[in-house]
Amino acid sequence: MIFRTSHVARRTSHSAVLCLLIVLVSLAYGNSLWNGFTMDDDFIIVGNPMVTGAENLPRIFVTDYWAREGSSDQSTPHRSGLYRPLVILTYALNHAVAGLTPWTFRLVNILLHLLVSWLTFLLALRIGASRTGAACAAALFAVHPLHTEAVTGVVGRAELLMTLGMLGGLWSATSGRPWLSLIAFAFGLLSKEQAVMLPAVILLYECCFGKGLPPRPRAVFSQYGGYAAVLGGYLLLRSAVLGSLAPVPIPFIDNPLAHLDRDARVLGAVKVAGLYLWLCVWPAALSADYSYNAIPAPNSLSDPALLFSLAAWGGLVVWMIRSFVKGHRRVAFCIGFTILVFLPVSNVMIPIGTIMGERLFYLPSVGLSLLVGVLYERGTLNEVRRTSYVVRRTVALRILLVLICLALLARTAFRNLDWVGNDLLWRSAAQAEPASAKMQHYLGRAAQAAGDWDEAFRRYQEAIRIYPGYPRTDAALNINLGDVYFKLGRVQDAAVTLERATALAPTSSSAHYNLGLVYARLGRYKEAEAAIRKALTLKPEFPEAYNTLGRLLLELGRKEEALVAVEEALRARPQFPEAHYNRGSALRALGRTQEANAEFQRAGGGLLKPGR
Repeated sequence: MIFRTSHVARRTSHSAVLCLLIVLVSLAYGNSLWNGFTMDDDFIIVGNPMVTGAENLPRIFVTDYWAREGSSDQSTPHRSGLYRPLVILTYALNHAVAGLTPWTFRLVNILLHLLVSWLTFLLALRIGASRTGAACAAALFAVHPLHTEAVTGVVGRAELLMTLGMLGGLWSATSGRPWLSLIAFAFGLLSKEQAVMLPAVILLYECCFGKGLPPRPRAVFSQYGGYAAVLGGYLLLRSAVLGSLAPVPIPFIDNPLAHLDRDARVLGAVKVAGLYLWLCVWPAALSADYSYNAIPAPNSLSDPALLFSLAAWGGLVVWMIRSFVKGHRRVAFCIGFTILVFLPVSNVMIPIGTIMGERLFYLPSVGLSLLVGVLYERGTLNEVRRTSYVVRRTVALRILLVLICLALLARTAFRNLDWVGNDLLWRSAAQAEPASAKMQHYLGRAAQAAGDWDEAFRRYQEAIRIYPGYPRTDAALNINLGDVYFKLGRVQDAAVTLERATALAPTSSSAHYNLGLVYARLGRYKEAEAAIRKALTLKPEFPEAYNTLGRLLLELGRKEEALVAVEEALRARPQFPEAHYNRGSALRALGRTQEANAEFQRAGGGLLKPGR
């Protein structure tokens, strides 16, 4: 009877915590549901036939994460060296159920974040925290604004799924469910590479709360052999799909640390590591981008940010060692967990694709949240005698915790507003990190889309000022800048810029098409025709290119060819007024006046008299 009462009380307590987390996550992220697709969502989801085409579903497990099967415009590199099929699979299922409706994708992210927060609570209980301390850890994790990039940014789902696999695998292993843990390990690996640290985290748990590493090799194999087998199978599959396990070249603008020698890279990585800890404590200025030159590499050991990081991480390491020696194993585990899972994305061991990303600290912050929960418990429940001082301290700590959670929740909800669309997101990133060349480029794109050519040109020039090598390495910048030059009447500059774009991205249909427009303006008609035909070879369904080619051929007196070209444009896009007008012009040139008048009428231009 006592056992049953205790069991019912525990279930009631768990239900209360789950309800609390549902409320907190809903309040923190509910206002993000109506945001649109942003940043990498456009490439990985919206324009990805692997997601939107049901016929491509079987190919998801044999395709690079950044590849877009069937895509014709190759201006973005397709070999990323990343293999995350489960993430793409969830996007495809999302699309199959609700189409390209942004709120449904975000709803899935929010539910995954809720599940990860719940697992944080269960893991806190597993390491011996009280229900109050565990609830504290889970609540802080649920509302922290550093997680908005992983939750509100749809492509942050890789972090959510990987963390789910990691925490689920650890909880299963420590609950005596090894086979479930292996399944979770495979789930995590197929979501993101960071999950490779699960066996190390399980070993850390055993060292802190169990018997440590078994003394006999046979026992080691029995305990960890399954993880080695899963990892081996994953590496074989990854190698077969990607063609190699070797890392791919990393663009300088995305991660300048990857282009430094080892010692300089490690110092820069340590500096960046300190910024993660600072944002955990004071998440005031958050950014969706930290590319060059948002975080300058330290010039010396006296760099203030480097010194802060050395002190902060060094203090955590010392604290972890002392806690382990003194028997405070929960503190040691929390800090050790944070360090272990952060190492693969820290740029310390190997350079990764970005210098810094807030989403990368989603999993490591679980350890820090557990640490806060443990410390809160020690501050409120550690005293045997419940004196008035202890009671006042407990009340003060609880009030402080509530205030911190409310402040973090408000900051998260406010941060979600930056993710409404690309323009707002780029502006918020440029405000937080004004020295980011990529954000200046993106703001130029926004101004260009709005038709503000002068502002677009100013932004592009600022991006080049920050990173002088930008035009030599990035095709997209050259395509956009070339278009702005063209609109500003600087046609010769546009030609030089777009020629550079086609050299950097020879399979980019838009680069060749824009270059064709420029050549035509310069009167270089043969080169214009060749460039536009190249664009059509790369992207057969390109109505604008067919229409432009038709107009060009008409100017050259090649009437029959012009008619064929504009008819291809209309086949691809029947409601294309300009193509109807150009078809009318071609028909009139061929003497087919009645048909020409009908086309001019479809174009909205009215009837033209024969011979006019």
